Amino acid sequence: MSLPYKLVAAAIVPTVLAACSSDSVQPATPGSDSDGSSIEARRLETLDSHQLFLDALRAGLIAQSGYYGNPVALDVENIPLPTDSPVAPSASESGSDQSTHISDSAGNDVTSTNIQEKGVDEQDWVKNSTDGLHLYVLNSAYAQLNPLGGPEGMQEETALIDIPDVDPVQTSSFAPQTFQTSLRILQLDADTPDVYSLKDLQIPLSGRQTQGFYLYENGNSRTAYLSSSGANYWANWSNSTAFAGQDSVISRVDVTDPATASITGTFRIDGQIVSSRRIGKHLFFASRFFPNLPGEQPWTQSPEQWQQTVNNAELTHLLPRYSNDGSDNTALLIDPANCFVSKTNNAHYSPDIITLGVVDLETLQLTDSECYLGASETLYASPESVFLATTQYDYATGPISENGEVIDVDNGVFPADIIWSDPRVSTDIHQFDIDNGQLVYAGSGSVRGHLGWNALRKPFRMSEKDGYLRVATFNDRQGVDQSPILMTVLRTTNAGNLDTVSVLPNENRPAAIGKPGEQLYASRFLDDRAYLVTFRQTDPLYIIDLSNPADPRVAGELEIEGYSDYLQPVGQDYLLGIGRDAVAAPGNVGNGRGALVQGIKLSLFDVSNPAVPTEVQSIRVGQRGTESQALTDHRAITIQAATDTHPMRVSFGIEVNGEASPGAPAPGTASVYYPWSYTGLHGFEIQTGANAGIVSQGALVVARGETPDDHYYRRIENDRVVMVNDATFYIRGASVYAASWHDLANPTPAC
Repeated sequence: MSLPYKLVAAAIVPTVLAACSSDSVQPATPGSDSDGSSIEARRLETLDSHQLFLDALRAGLIAQSGYYGNPVALDVENIPLPTDSPVAPSASESGSDQSTHISDSAGNDVTSTNIQEKGVDEQDWVKNSTDGLHLYVLNSAYAQLNPLGGPEGMQEETALIDIPDVDPVQTSSFAPQTFQTSLRILQLDADTPDVYSLKDLQIPLSGRQTQGFYLYENGNSRTAYLSSSGANYWANWSNSTAFAGQDSVISRVDVTDPATASITGTFRIDGQIVSSRRIGKHLFFASRFFPNLPGEQPWTQSPEQWQQTVNNAELTHLLPRYSNDGSDNTALLIDPANCFVSKTNNAHYSPDIITLGVVDLETLQLTDSECYLGASETLYASPESVFLATTQYDYATGPISENGEVIDVDNGVFPADIIWSDPRVSTDIHQFDIDNGQLVYAGSGSVRGHLGWNALRKPFRMSEKDGYLRVATFNDRQGVDQSPILMTVLRTTNAGNLDTVSVLPNENRPAAIGKPGEQLYASRFLDDRAYLVTFRQTDPLYIIDLSNPADPRVAGELEIEGYSDYLQPVGQDYLLGIGRDAVAAPGNVGNGRGALVQGIKLSLFDVSNPAVPTEVQSIRVGQRGTESQALTDHRAITIQAATDTHPMRVSFGIEVNGEASPGAPAPGTASVYYPWSYTGLHGFEIQTGANAGIVSQGALVVARGETPDDHYYRRIENDRVVMVNDATFYIRGASVYAASWHDLANPTPAC
């Protein structure tokens, strides 16, 4: 195999992250990505050698030192080779996949975590058993400690203090403190309804912060799996060195018998777990590892000194490892000989090692792993495949004009309308197929635009069906008169590429998805349709027909005030949007195209005829200043499917400002922020058919503006809802309220 780079020059380094440079959308052709360039640039390749992978890794570390203008020779002589490889015993598929289904042998109507794909579970702060008898609540808080003067400054916990969104370095008034995590186990009584605390289990995380947990039910056993890593990693995402020395732990907690619940195992890896999904008994995780080299760092050394530091680095600092049950015996998390690199070069390459790993939850053993040099910020999974994606910015195209065209500069003279800070944006995607819990690299591709800024929304921009990957991206660099939204359909080929099949809009179907200046908000793929919501001043809902992957088309659109952040299917013919109301901004705000967002808005759409979608009804909750976590986190929304006895039920927490049920803003009042009124769970029933509409079930209020002591509890923080038949359980932090769906205004005292 021919190597894609020279191993003797640190200035030429492999990277997975090549970006598009074309600035017009062309019809897709086989073997090309969405801008018409060769898809081979995205293909991952193995070097089939421990040595060559280490060479590539060391070259990347040297090039990243910040001395890009002074390349130095890379000495690859006498680099020791690793002798161990990942432990990957095979395992057969078994166990049940119940936590993402509404089912129960006793016939109870039990909700579960609101997920994107059926059969693909997502971690969360709250889980419940499928029989509706037990609730598990993960809670993190700062514990104030009193020193006892014992050995090693032994301390005793005296109180748990919930401090939402507080940085520990800014909480000196509560010092001395430690960040603690507990798993509450509660018993649910759906008949009363009521809730009873059974056990609060402290989970030692050694300074790490939890990201959520899974509940795995297999026969009569129930096990919780908590993942924890370093804190605030999204804020340092662009700084690879911030990930040096990070590790992550998956803790197994046997909760079959609440009285004896305990930690029964741990799985620790070097690196930061970015995202994960559970499919059956297998946990799929993506992690980011940056080599943690001891001693002087690159910014304190000359290029030659840093090169020597890298060349002398031991393997224990260069490659990620893992261990089980706190053992000192570690093994490599990856097999360097089988790790991937790219066929392209980039002097600004960041040598992070991305690992896609598989853990058998019944044995807590690593069963498989794939790895590559590069980056990954998003994981999307279907039952058949896992996709890793990351945004790329290409600054190499040169200056552009106001309409997005690259400017050819003659004699150093630049035109007046030049735009300098305008990179070409693309998203690289790598597909790994799932084969009985094992991973098989299928191919890589790239699409124009990016997946947005919300980490939880990004996976919703992708959907796999019948072997095709459909991707919705936002691209505001196409020119002032072009559609900002793109729909790209891709499919893997026998050559191992993730080729572009089609792109919308195109020359044959030029209808725009969104207006110039708009952004992409909600997106949802349902069977052969994609529903996309764009917004700047009004809310266009677009319906994309994907029944022919080679020829997608805009089937219909609807323009209303406001926008939807989340879309929920209601049967085959209706769609529920949850977002905000908005009105046009006065004067020249946003060049006359701005909007002033108001309170929460629920809209029911009739999409039975995609060519003519209609808004059946909308409901406003609160006025300007109203907030809800449902706008940014789909797991904050609970859906109880319709049955023969009741329609679909939708519930989520809202922090209400102003009036609870306002009408349209009076003239001149749209810019007014209203004071906080109350916070609580709101319930809605979604009717379809002849009586289609939205019916409010009222609110379970937990804090009121007129009560001074309640102001601390006004914020919506990881609020969740679980329903068992008509019993509704509202979880806020570690507290749980119980009420009847038909009488939300009268809950039991918090447990």
